[in-house]
Amino acid sequence: MSKFKNKIGRSGYASGDDASDVISELSHDETASLTSNTSKSSAFRSRMSRFGKKKRKKEGASGSGSTPSVGSASKTNSKSTTPIAASTSARPQAVSPPGSVSSASRRSKHSNQSEEKRLQKDAKSRFNIGLVYLKTGDYSKAQDNLEHSLYCHVQLAGHNPKMYTNQSLYQIASVREKLGDCYLGNTAVVDKCLALDHFEEAKRLLDSVHPEDAPDNVKEMLERVDEKLKLPELSHSGVRKKPPPVTKKYEMQGNDKAKKTLGIGVAAVAVGGAAAGGAAAAANNNAPVGAAAATAPTQANGKKGLKGGFEKFGHNIEKFGKEVAGVGLGIKSGFEEILGLEDSDDENASGLRASISNMHDEEAEALKIAISHIQRDNHRTALNHLLSLKECEAMQNWAFRALMADYMMQVADSALESSKTGVAVESYEEALAILKQDEDTSEEEDFSKARKGCIKGHKMIAIDCEGFGDFRSAIEQRKRACELLESENKVVPACHQLISIAYNLGKVEEYDKSSVILSDVCRKLFKGVTSLDYMPSDRLHLLVKAYHMRAICFTKMAKWKLALDQYDELIPLVAKESGRGSLDYMSLTIRKAALLVTLKNYAAATELLRNYFQMADINDGAGNELIVGPDDHSLALDTSAAIDLKLGKVDDAITTFEKKLAFLEEHLPQDKEMKSDAMHKLGCLLSYKKNHEEALPLLQSALDTRKFLFDGRNKFLIESSWAVAATNQTLGDTDKALADYEILLEKIDLVEDSPINSVVVHNSAGKLFFEDGKIEAAVSSFTKALEGVESQGDDALKKNIMLNLANALAAKGEIDGAFDLYEDLERMGKRKRTQLYYFTLYNKSLLLIKVGEKEQAKDILNDIIETRSSKADDTKGNVYITLGILSVEEKKIESGLNYYEDALAMFVDERYDISSITQTKKLMAMAYLETKKYDVAITILEDALTELSQPGMERKFYQLMKAEVWNCMSKVYQRRGDHSSAKNFAKLALQTYKSELGERHPITLRNVSNVSVLLLEEAEGLTKSEAKSIIDAAKFEMEGALGAFLSLNDSWAYRFDVASLKTNLGLVAVWQG
Repeated sequence: MSKFKNKIGRSGYASGDDASDVISELSHDETASLTSNTSKSSAFRSRMSRFGKKKRKKEGASGSGSTPSVGSASKTNSKSTTPIAASTSARPQAVSPPGSVSSASRRSKHSNQSEEKRLQKDAKSRFNIGLVYLKTGDYSKAQDNLEHSLYCHVQLAGHNPKMYTNQSLYQIASVREKLGDCYLGNTAVVDKCLALDHFEEAKRLLDSVHPEDAPDNVKEMLERVDEKLKLPELSHSGVRKKPPPVTKKYEMQGNDKAKKTLGIGVAAVAVGGAAAGGAAAAANNNAPVGAAAATAPTQANGKKGLKGGFEKFGHNIEKFGKEVAGVGLGIKSGFEEILGLEDSDDENASGLRASISNMHDEEAEALKIAISHIQRDNHRTALNHLLSLKECEAMQNWAFRALMADYMMQVADSALESSKTGVAVESYEEALAILKQDEDTSEEEDFSKARKGCIKGHKMIAIDCEGFGDFRSAIEQRKRACELLESENKVVPACHQLISIAYNLGKVEEYDKSSVILSDVCRKLFKGVTSLDYMPSDRLHLLVKAYHMRAICFTKMAKWKLALDQYDELIPLVAKESGRGSLDYMSLTIRKAALLVTLKNYAAATELLRNYFQMADINDGAGNELIVGPDDHSLALDTSAAIDLKLGKVDDAITTFEKKLAFLEEHLPQDKEMKSDAMHKLGCLLSYKKNHEEALPLLQSALDTRKFLFDGRNKFLIESSWAVAATNQTLGDTDKALADYEILLEKIDLVEDSPINSVVVHNSAGKLFFEDGKIEAAVSSFTKALEGVESQGDDALKKNIMLNLANALAAKGEIDGAFDLYEDLERMGKRKRTQLYYFTLYNKSLLLIKVGEKEQAKDILNDIIETRSSKADDTKGNVYITLGILSVEEKKIESGLNYYEDALAMFVDERYDISSITQTKKLMAMAYLETKKYDVAITILEDALTELSQPGMERKFYQLMKAEVWNCMSKVYQRRGDHSSAKNFAKLALQTYKSELGERHPITLRNVSNVSVLLLEEAEGLTKSEAKSIIDAAKFEMEGALGAFLSLNDSWAYRFDVASLKTNLGLVAVWQG
């Protein structure tokens, strides 16, 4: 192969794949042949120097004589027989001295150059003129100019499209396309067959170059032509006319110029040229040619007579046949001069000559076209034609295989320079495969070059694939590169590829395969090395990387012990290589600490982190940069916080996350994902510590950031949505919590690997729906939660959901279903008597009260009070309230007030619950109202308002509680007879409900009705004229409230409200007369 290098010259102009401006503007004036015949001839002659036979120079010819090129233009195509005819011309020729040029030759050369420039100029100008006429609709003139442009291009480039340069091909295709447009747009031409012919010819020309080798604008032209071929005008253009019969017209009577112009009768010209050779010889001997010699034997000295004449005739016929056969072989293959075989007679040259001569016509044509496309840098097209010859008979010859390998290498080298890496790799691989067939005789330099090209190409493709995220394709490319490197026994480079393969396997989460590859790397690196002390530095570095990656793989596969063992092997190596205070050493220490936390070895993890933080503080105090990267420092903070949480040090964990958030703001301000994670965790910890007001802004900010970073089905987005919804629910922002839960319930079942339990979400949503009075939605959520918990085996959660569902069914009126659940829970909890057991008894007593079984309910409530178990303490406060309500209903006010006092003590002393305290005080005030102790009732309510007006209680939850207290104040003043104060407090409550719940909320509408009733009561003490405006205002408000209730489209749920409003409006109508 080393003797087949750089054989093909380059063109004299840039006609490669970047000739993108030749279609729209034919302004390129260089349309000469693809290569310099002189330089290419000598190059191809040197191709066969391997055969060891010195080239013989022809007598009277210079060493740089011109030979035809495969890619020659029309002059070569149309005058290929001229050298043969000229060499045997019968007419005497004047011979110029060696080294001199005749004036006739100079004039001929100058004339040819002028003619070529004129044709180039005409081709360009006529095409542009044709475009102008085509745009203006003058199709006749457009056709004339375009056809003249086509004629000029054909005169310049020849008649064989397979040998066109890229520029000529694209120019002619462009002219063909515009001629097709001309015939298609010309309404005077009914039959569109000519348009179809031009479009199909343009498509054929463009298809001859592989799309990978064509510029973008050529691809667009091909797409445009394809679309035009689909036009209905062309698909219904009728049956094409039959071609005229084959005729010998031009061979019989046509002149040479017509033959050369039209490309017809070339074979006849060649045969004629050979025959002319015989005639010239006869003329020089003053003897007739052919049969004339046979009929005049006596003129040949009269010695041999008839016999001698026949012998001479046979000899001439035999010679004539050989000459004709030789010309036919030259026309079929045309490779002798191209490959420099015309003067070589050794065995290999003869074999190569014979192999090419025996090729089928289409195979020889494919080889010619391949060579032409190599010269034009059409790498994919050239490779495809070369690949089509892989199975041909000529491949059985060693010299032809070497020639094919050489061409493959030329394609590969040129493609690699042109950044066509895929074509280059395929070509290198094909060349390598061919060379392996002759491994014993091929030179190692050729093998090495092909292997290096393959390795380089595969690595380049792998890098591109990794950049695109196509890691599996990158793996395959690197596997092949590794295989080639191992064939050359290059251990370290091969291990580099294996490590990259392992990394890519990790990117597709195939950590088991990655760990196997890394183990193989370790074995290869230890091969021939007795101990680590003697391992070369380049191998030691790879070993450290392999150990590190294998530790990560074991961690990803949850093989914690194996991962820890790997870190124990790795860290001493890094200490030896980089030192104990190095970045790598500290980074591995942090990762090992995180692994120890997973293995619940908190003491060892704490010790490692303490050493790191001490060094980090010293480094920070000295004003130096971080010891490790920001990611590793963040991991250290996360690990420290995890240890604090495992040890129950929540406050320390909160402090750590606050430090982390400040660190991210300073060092990683653009890392939104890590920052949102820190805010989310800190917000959750603050919520756990009941600091919901501080937690909500952090959780909301984390949610907003994650909405920007992830799609709606991302698990981290669902996690943040759940945290915000739960916090809003806790803070009493029911409307926002409901909206959050509705979105959350839509998406939670679509999320894979969700970090939150969908059962818990459905249960919490059901509680929220229940508190908001949406009983149907609550029952639905609790039912879904109960169905989901069956497969989880969480008995405590299941009991909680059963209790919630029982309460919802009781509120819905499904008494039997509720009692069944209560009894099941009572039976399940009787043995352990947990907190849930007492909650079950309490809720069951409420249902008994609802169905009229008050005595049985009292027995259950008294049993709860009498129990000494601490599990019942959280229930006792509500039990006292219920018993107090029952006592007040039975007019046992003092007993009821005692129960309320006991409940208040439970809520204040056992667990301070502002909501329960406010509720208890309202009940106490209403009880005093029954005894007409108005001042005591007002004092209790004012005390409740004071507690609700403390700083930090501006949220919706507390404002709604204040509105309830104001309504109670209104009732007290109403019963006291102070209608003005009653009306004012009622308006305060109404205004709060409007601002917090909205004007069309059912609670707001009920308060509108209450204020209207107060207005009517105020009007009763006035004269008719004074009361009229007040009554009209009350009527207007009640009519608005009635319409709003009816618009809610739930007449059953609001039947009592509607009935009350209609009754009051009826009374107003009677009152107004």
